Amino acid sequence: MTLATLPAPNGLDLSPRPAAGPRTREVGPGWEVLLMPEPFARIVTDAITRSAAAHALGWIFAHDGHWGVFLPEQSDDPAWPPGTTYLKAGTRVTLPPFTWALTDGDGTCGWVSQDGAPLSRPLLLHPVVALLAPEVTCSVSSAPEA
Repeated sequence: MTLATLPAPNGLDLSPRPAAGPRTREVGPGWEVLLMPEPFARIVTDAITRSAAAHALGWIFAHDGHWGVFLPEQSDDPAWPPGTTYLKAGTRVTLPPFTWALTDGDGTCGWVSQDGAPLSRPLLLHPVVALLAPEVTCSVSSAPEA
């Protein structure tokens, strides 16, 4: 699926004109979002892009310390591990304008990747997220306090 064949998600403006700033949109229909804290998302995307499953990732956006991955609707079975947030169709998410790279603005809101298909493949992404989540949780909880 390419941007040209992906129907514009409910209320999502895919026009090339620049938008003023991040906008809140309703999730779905046809897509939902997995949010991960940015440090964990970097570990997951690094692990996936170093493997043969690099094509598992679709577009990724950053906002407010989290990275969001677009998934097909009903990609929450099996459940995603603790430390992630799954946004079902009908909930709201803040998306950066399509013209913003991660370095635009304050560097905390933008697009990490818009290569390939917009939707990620949950059957390839889920095992990696589930495998890495316990390691990240353990390393964070065992870190010395400042």
